[in-house]
Parts: sequence; structure tokens; C-alpha cells
Amino acid sequence: MSTVQRVNLEPRSDLFLIQRRDFPLADPSLVNPLNALALVDGEWVSVDAMGRMIRATDITSVGNTAAARAYVLWAERGRSDVQSIRKATVFYGGWYEADTRIFDAAAAVGGGAAITAIGQALKVATITIGSRNYSGLVGAAANDPLAVATVSMLPAANGGWLRYTRKG
Repeated sequence: MSTVQRVNLEPRSDLFLIQRRDFPLADPSLVNPLNALALVDGEWVSVDAMGRMIRATDITSVGNTAAARAYVLWAERGRSDVQSIRKATVFYGGWYEADTRIFDAAAAVGGGAAITAIGQALKVATITIGSRNYSGLVGAAANDPLAVATVSMLPAANGGWLRYTRKG
């Protein structure tokens, strides 16, 4: 089981290869560090029909999966620049590799399986870490159309972090 810390996403590949984009937030309270449900780096978000950032999953119920294309958030909780402009950065396109704490290796959601192998597909679903729900990574079936990444290093070999690779 992972734990949420101050830093929950660590890029491992060169950032020049990643296309980053800022999106306005549909709900600006999601970047307020005093909000118990504030977004954290490494959590997954989607873009709504109005071009605004929303959580990729409905976090009210564990196991909900993302229904739209999801992007990983790269903005630590409480950043004043994010709060003031009410926009946050996501890794939007390009190939990258990153370590994350926002995952549940044991979850088997919607035909997926626990995260056990390098090369395994990953998808986004509502997970619980501690006593709170997040939009994070879980194992997916190899042909799952909602897969967003693949495992490149298991948490047991990476100090509790899940390393994944994404082609975008």
C-alpha cells in the first residue's frame, strides 16, 4: 500500500520530451490546500467539454474508472501559483517515464488485475490511500481500451513507488 506524501510524482525521463499543458479548473477549490479533497500531484485528471480540468474519476465510490482520456497532474498540493491562476499543469503528450505514489497495486477493477508484472497495462480508477479516495493507477487487462500506461518497475523494487511508462 502506498502513502501520500508531499511529493507523489517524480518524472524519470527527460522533461523536454513531454508536452505539458495548463488547464483552468472546473472547481477552483480543488487546489485550495485546506480543502480535504484537494488534488495532489500524481493524481489523474480529465478535461470536460468546456475545456476545464476535472478529476478523472468520481471519487465518491472506490472502483469507478475513468471514462475519458486522463492526464497526470504535475502540481504539488498548496502551490500558490496554481491557486492564484486557477490552472494546473498536466503531462499532456509525448513519451515519459515517472514514479508515482498514487496507485493501488492490489486493486482488481473492471476486468483488471493486481499490479504484479513489468509491462502490465495500467488504467485510472478511484482508489483509497489511508482514509481518502484519489484518482490513481490500477492494473488493467492487456487489451483494455482505458489503459493509460504500462508498468516499468514494481513498487517492491523501487522503494514503494510504482514506475510507469506512458506514450501520449
